[in-house]
Amino acid sequence: MKTRLPAFAGHALGILYSLALMLFLLLPLLTILPASLGSAELIEFPPRQPTLAWYGEVLNDRDWLDSALLSLRIALGCAVLSTLLGGLSALYAYRYRHLPRGLDSLFTLPLWMPQVILASGLFSLLLPWDLLGSEVMLVLANTALALPLSALVLGGTFARIDPSLWLAASSLGARPLTILRTLMLPLAALGLFTSVLLAFHSAWDETVFALFIGPLETPTLTSRLYAYLAQSVTPAVAAVASLLVFATLLIALATMLLRRRSATAPHWLHS
Repeated sequence: MKTRLPAFAGHALGILYSLALMLFLLLPLLTILPASLGSAELIEFPPRQPTLAWYGEVLNDRDWLDSALLSLRIALGCAVLSTLLGGLSALYAYRYRHLPRGLDSLFTLPLWMPQVILASGLFSLLLPWDLLGSEVMLVLANTALALPLSALVLGGTFARIDPSLWLAASSLGARPLTILRTLMLPLAALGLFTSVLLAFHSAWDETVFALFIGPLETPTLTSRLYAYLAQSVTPAVAAVASLLVFATLLIALATMLLRRRSATAPHWLHS
């Protein structure tokens, strides 16, 4: 005779599993901040004499700041380009009810391919053309990685907008660009901002492409962090990692708030 767990037991096991998984993922993050406060030349945990000196050293180091500015430019370029392309694909699907055959699969291809394979292939492709270290190439590579996220978010955003709104505006004599500017973009504003945040975070944290095809003299922030880890493990590395984690948490919080606000959007927007 088969026995079944009571409903409350299964619910309790699910909660315990979720808590254990969250603890496993967050425990390394909880050690980074204390490790960045040590006064010794090497990372120690727990720190014997907490200090913020390593944060001051990082924020006053021109190399770290140049790498951060480069990562910021790449992430912003990727966020804008990815959101633009994802928005165009979502608008096409909104107007014609579906994307051209195979295009949706093409968008998700970078998610299925290992980044090491993509980066090594791109390295071989750019090497004969002397394009290695190009900031533009790094923006395009990151855009290819972030485009599936933008297309997914914006596709769902535009799918929630009533198709008759475009037809009604068009029947009243509004031009397509006017409809797009005055009607579609305001209604899709939350989705567009979410796409920008996700694409920005994807490029900000990317390391593999930056190591293969990124600049060498002034590498991206994650590439410089990787190089420092290969040479020495000082609290400065933990300080940079703490700042990156803090930025990631801010982006995650903003995305969560946008999703919650999107869930309470007026029902008359839905088809």
